[in-house]
Amino acid sequence: MSTDLLGLLVAIPLATAIASVAVVRHRHRQRVLGLVSLGSMLALSLGWLLDVRDGDVLVSQMGGWPAPFGITIVFDSLSGLLLCAGLVVAIGCYVHAFSVLDPETERRYFHPLVQLLLVGVNQCFLTGDLFNLFVGFELMLMASYGLLVLGHSRRQLGQAYKYLLLNLIASTVFVVSAGLVYGMFGTLNLADLAAIVDARVVSGEGLPPGFVGVSVLLLFVFGAKGAFFPLWFWLPDTYHTCPIPVAALFSGLLTKVGVYAVARTYPLVFAAGDARDVVTPLLLMSAAATMLLGVLGAVSQDRVRRILAVHVISQVGYMVFGLSLMTTAGLAGALYYMVQHMIVKSSLFLCCGVMERHTGTDDLGRLGGLYRRDRFLGVAFFVAAMSLVGLPPLSGFFGKLILVREGWNDRWWLSLVALVTGLLTLVSMLKVWSKGFWSAPAPAGERTTDVLAVGSMRGAYTGIGLLVAAAVFVGLAAEPIYDIALQAGEQLTDPTAYIEAVNPRALFAAGGAGGGG
Repeated sequence: MSTDLLGLLVAIPLATAIASVAVVRHRHRQRVLGLVSLGSMLALSLGWLLDVRDGDVLVSQMGGWPAPFGITIVFDSLSGLLLCAGLVVAIGCYVHAFSVLDPETERRYFHPLVQLLLVGVNQCFLTGDLFNLFVGFELMLMASYGLLVLGHSRRQLGQAYKYLLLNLIASTVFVVSAGLVYGMFGTLNLADLAAIVDARVVSGEGLPPGFVGVSVLLLFVFGAKGAFFPLWFWLPDTYHTCPIPVAALFSGLLTKVGVYAVARTYPLVFAAGDARDVVTPLLLMSAAATMLLGVLGAVSQDRVRRILAVHVISQVGYMVFGLSLMTTAGLAGALYYMVQHMIVKSSLFLCCGVMERHTGTDDLGRLGGLYRRDRFLGVAFFVAAMSLVGLPPLSGFFGKLILVREGWNDRWWLSLVALVTGLLTLVSMLKVWSKGFWSAPAPAGERTTDVLAVGSMRGAYTGIGLLVAAAVFVGLAAEPIYDIALQAGEQLTDPTAYIEAVNPRALFAAGGAGGGG
């Protein structure tokens, strides 16, 4: 199904970023522009998601150039779910920022940078070719560099250097790998690649020499951006230095783009033939280590920001678990879990921001008594934390159930690691709840003065309420959301519908794509 309006999801935030620069000294005008941009993109995405929920694929060929010669934008069940979840996260974090960001920091190009970040994220979710996936990554990363140093503290700049260096290395490897893929197949269009690779595997012709190596190189690239083990070292020391709305936005979006890139490209193309025998064990080992070592790191921390940052890593492990199975249900479980985690993790970071405004610190040894001081915050944090743990009927339970059940027959040991990780996640969240909310306040000499002015925090509470309500909705509406995720899993394992929508000539030339790469 063709539509020329898909480009609006990239054009709207780009135009808003430019308009925001023109009024950069006027906070309220920038806020209005930003909310209109985010609201309009969410409305468009939800409408299109309803259109594709039965397996349709929306395609737009930029400039009227047919695939694979032009830029192809694709909106299907996979990209639609992630776009909607990402925009809900962006709205919650954006509104929260109105209350907690220092006015001068907010005027320091916060609003244009958020819109530019969404240009990159939306481009990654929508693109139909490997090179424009690289372009989307770079747009997202350039905006994230600016957001990372908002506030220009020495600690932020020190951690930004590590983040920048790793991403420069990963981006260099990415563009080199894309060049190698083009040299092997003469195209970077994902539909073309899926049809060609599948046809060569089915016919017994085999894949070009070096294909396995390129698959591993791209796994390094996407693993670095998604914080897979052992490429996660940049994340814990980066997220805790940002302003809270920025950390919440990063936790909901950045690593998920890396996970999405693996979900989009490996079942279709890069886990085909002999590459599958190399890539699958790497994903399995990475999933186990990411889950277990990540949650052990979180349990050992005593600062809320660091606990939440390290938990981003452990929860990414569940997504890699689903990807490593390379089955329809496994991919669907990974997608559902990704959607709920984007919302839940961002809401927890926003709760942490209000905790800091109450006490001036996120050190658990200097917190206490927050539930009596702010019951809305206590309830919101508890609901979000139990969603992260996977307590039924909250959103994390259904995602973990699908993954553990799907992996139990052939990968039972990985399912056990997932269950142990869930138990340790409960321990770490109860640690924050008991010390921060339920215990008696710390002695006056060991804590800071209450610095919260409740009247000025409407935006902060609105952002938290929106995301926690969305997390509860994802749990209660698990069946219809999972049905869309399952449709996405089917399209990834059998890309025939995807190829027919993007470039049916590739399907005809390849003789049919019977079962995916």
